[in-house]
Amino acid sequence: MYSAVRKLFFTDCQCAREPSKTYEELFAKLDTNKDGKVDVSELRAGLAAMGIQTGNAAAQKIVSSGDRDHDDRLDFKEFTKYLKDHEKKLRLTFKNLDKNKDGQIDYMEIKQSFADLGLDISKEDAEKILQRLVGNLGFSALPRDTLTRGRGGS
Repeated sequence: MYSAVRKLFFTDCQCAREPSKTYEELFAKLDTNKDGKVDVSELRAGLAAMGIQTGNAAAQKIVSSGDRDHDDRLDFKEFTKYLKDHEKKLRLTFKNLDKNKDGQIDYMEIKQSFADLGLDISKEDAEKILQRLVGNLGFSALPRDTLTRGRGGS
C-alpha cells in the first residue's frame, strides 16, 4: 500500500539529515496547485511526475492515513507527521531484519527472520523477497544477495 511513499521517501528524499527542508521540498513538488494542501489527485500526479505510479486507492489510503482534520487533504504538518511515522516504521523493519547489525540485509537474514516465525523458506525465495525490498522500499542493492539502506547504515 505504501510502496510509492517508501520509494519516494528513500530514493528522492534519501532520509536527509535535514528532514524539515526535505519535507518542504517534497511537499512543494506534490502541492501542484500551491494551496498549501495535497489531495489525492495531486499526490498521484506528483508521484507520477517523479516516476512513481500509484493507484487511486493507494493514494487515498495515504491521504486518509495522514489526514487529521478529515478534509481529504494533507497540510504540511499532517504530511510531515505521516512521513516521520512511516520512516520510523521502515527503520524498525530494517533494524529487525538486520540480524547481525552490520547495516546490510542479505538473503540469510531474510531466511532467519522467517525461521524466527517458524517458517522455512528457500534461498531463492529469500532472494526474491530481498529484491522486492530493494524495489519497494528504495534500499540500494549491493551484490546480488545483499541490500543496505540508502544512506548506508542506521
